Amino acid sequence: MYNNFYEPGKNDSSVYNPYFPPVLQQQVNKVIVQNSNRELRSLSVTAGFCVLGFIALQYLISIGLSLAGLADDYLENTLFQNAFGTLYSAVCVFLPFFLVALSMEPKKRSETLLFGKPFSVKLMLLAVPAGFLFCMFGNYATTALISLMNSVGVTLTAPETPVPSTGLGMVMYVVQIAFVPALVEEFALRGVVMQPLRKYGDMFAVIMSALVFALMHGNMVQAPFAFIAGITIGYFVIATGSLWTGVLIHFSNNLFSSLFTLAEKNASFSIDKPYAAVMSASFVIGLACCVFFAVDKNRNRLKKPQIPVSRGRRTATYILTFPMAAALLAILYATMAYIKFGG
Repeated sequence: MYNNFYEPGKNDSSVYNPYFPPVLQQQVNKVIVQNSNRELRSLSVTAGFCVLGFIALQYLISIGLSLAGLADDYLENTLFQNAFGTLYSAVCVFLPFFLVALSMEPKKRSETLLFGKPFSVKLMLLAVPAGFLFCMFGNYATTALISLMNSVGVTLTAPETPVPSTGLGMVMYVVQIAFVPALVEEFALRGVVMQPLRKYGDMFAVIMSALVFALMHGNMVQAPFAFIAGITIGYFVIATGSLWTGVLIHFSNNLFSSLFTLAEKNASFSIDKPYAAVMSASFVIGLACCVFFAVDKNRNRLKKPQIPVSRGRRTATYILTFPMAAALLAILYATMAYIKFGG
């Protein structure tokens, strides 16, 4: 079975050795835990700096746009906004994580930078509709959260991307919403962030990378969906052994959203019935693919951590480094701009 990714427990010295006396085994485990905590903090620091770099680049690019005298052109030209948004996403997300990837050891770098070939194309093709189904559930959960907050006088908003009406503008819009994020964000979150964390348990790696992914969206409209989608994509990436699975799920979800948004703005007829038909078909096909995927014995199972550290301790160690905590607080502060109380 072909798999480019790290397999927890393989060549791991923390696995119990029956030939060690109990006292010596305890000492070995203690050293392993200390080294693991140190490595986990290091991974947290690098991820935290990546997120801080993501935030800083946004401000620097915005300032550069104003200094260049292009702020008015940006606000008045939809095509310019979409083109600039594409560059904005590619630079702000890709650059910090790419620099961290380059600083990795050659072996770890190859595991992260190279998108591994799936060990089963059939499983990957099943995973895409199944993943899309869970993304649908994420949308429903987000809608429910927004309604709940509205009922108690809290309005959740998000930054809006201008929807074009010209042919070239539509193409650029799809590139901005579907193509670039699928490649860049999967490389950053499911590659640079998630893969090194798998040593501490696959589920832990999936959840932590999904948390970072959600918070990077910077608002409570997109963040809950991104968290659910991040868990979904992370699982299917591990289960199929390929980041390309994540790219395809991410791309299909964003493509669906962008195409129906374009149709809603530009179509001369109601798209309610086509939308309902596509959603219904996606539900049926996605559910069937979930069943076939679940019964396929060739899929990778999520592996447990081989290091004797509790989940709470791992979570606290990862979240409570200064760069990660600073990054999370900065994003939470930015998120407050999109929450209105008493509205």
